[in-house]
Amino acid sequence: MIRKSFHIALLFLFFIAFPSTHAAASAKQVHLQVIEKTIRVNGKKSKVFGIQQRNGKFGLTGKEGDLFNVVVENKTQVPLVLHWHGILSPNDDDGVPYVTQLPIQPGESYPYEFKLKQAGTYWFHSHYKLQEQKLMAAPLIIYGANEKPEKEAMLFIQDFTFENPREVYAKLRGNLQQAAASSDKMPMDMPTMGKKMAMPDVSDVKFDAYLTNHRTLSNPQVIRVKPGETVRLRIINGSASSNYYVDLGKLQGTLFAVDAEPVQPVQGSRFQLAIGNRLDIRVQIPPGQGAYPILALPEGTRQRTGLILATTHAAVPRLSETTESVNPVLNDEQEKKLKALHPFPLRPIKQSLLYNLEGDMKTYRWTINGEVWPYVTPYKVKPNQRIELYFNNKSGMAHPMHFHGHVFQITEINGKKINGRKGDSVNVMPHSTMKVVLDTENPGIWMLHCHILYHQMGGMMTTVNYENYPERFTTEQRVKGEQLYDLSPF
Repeated sequence: MIRKSFHIALLFLFFIAFPSTHAAASAKQVHLQVIEKTIRVNGKKSKVFGIQQRNGKFGLTGKEGDLFNVVVENKTQVPLVLHWHGILSPNDDDGVPYVTQLPIQPGESYPYEFKLKQAGTYWFHSHYKLQEQKLMAAPLIIYGANEKPEKEAMLFIQDFTFENPREVYAKLRGNLQQAAASSDKMPMDMPTMGKKMAMPDVSDVKFDAYLTNHRTLSNPQVIRVKPGETVRLRIINGSASSNYYVDLGKLQGTLFAVDAEPVQPVQGSRFQLAIGNRLDIRVQIPPGQGAYPILALPEGTRQRTGLILATTHAAVPRLSETTESVNPVLNDEQEKKLKALHPFPLRPIKQSLLYNLEGDMKTYRWTINGEVWPYVTPYKVKPNQRIELYFNNKSGMAHPMHFHGHVFQITEINGKKINGRKGDSVNVMPHSTMKVVLDTENPGIWMLHCHILYHQMGGMMTTVNYENYPERFTTEQRVKGEQLYDLSPF
């Protein structure tokens, strides 16, 4: 096993080493294996990645206040890195290739060790190019230090394609370039483009299936529940390029946390779930026997996925994977209503960072402030200050923006001030603006990016750099690192 200290030694030529801020507490070490495997989706085989513990368990669990002590073992034939989405880790444990570490090579392993400061529903995924599309992702559940056990149902939702993601991306660029060549008046609005270019209206990609816990509705997971029982739904959007409406069907639910951050409770049976976001919802099973599908409806499609809650003696219904009508598109109405249960205390804003989000459809080039990754000029921030991120989406597509290593709070949507929810990911609507605030309490070089995987590939990624914090890699090294991915066999 290659230890972290050895990796830092290898990186000495690239950056100035600095001490880790790992917690000193002891904890049982967990070995997390990334493997290659073949699965069947609706009867057809596909080669994908899998993430499991040595005992075969999917994903990870932890406890607030304990040490996160995980060794990632690369059992594949390709380099990889795992990012702990939403976790307040030290910067050197963030898991971003050529930003915080080198990729883990085939046959090697890499340790992550830090104190868990949070509790709630999180996840982790590859941050190396397009690997996430081939299911290199899994849930991460952190239980509160004093949390009481309760009945749970976890929905890990992903979009799926049989195609090689590299070919998907190449087609996106090629199709758009070809279409652009045939018309000098190509509109930038994506729904209009969909009609004129025979492309999906909302998502860039037409997917073959949508999965919940790696299963389609042709063979859904059935979780047995008791009449009158309260069930906590942990719903994670681990998709590459799809937003959803969560439909509770006959059940009413109470949404009480988004991105693991408590919100003032909201009642309902349908909730929005953008890429990277997580919802925690409690539902109560009615008296008597019954089956209760919990569905996720990808916006702008006639598809659906999900699982079924069913009492012991209830018949389990057969569910179609398609809907009768096109699923609605997400909007900002839910964000306008959600309020943090524990908002940030008022503090003067010392710095406002403007991020113009744009897209050049002729080349499938997605930019932040006119720049594409890795050719970026990051903002620099001082530690221990309240700052504001100002997203100005000038494009015709929504962009689910995710900021690493911090929790922010939404304070303004389209010029209207709100006392919104807290979180780490927010869906910025087309041709709209949004402001969030956060406190700079976690020094490092932190990624800020659109969580649509193909927009990341198209360049919509940058960093926020703390002053006097050393950059580990140059732009040239990042370019060479991405070229190494292109040479890998899968």
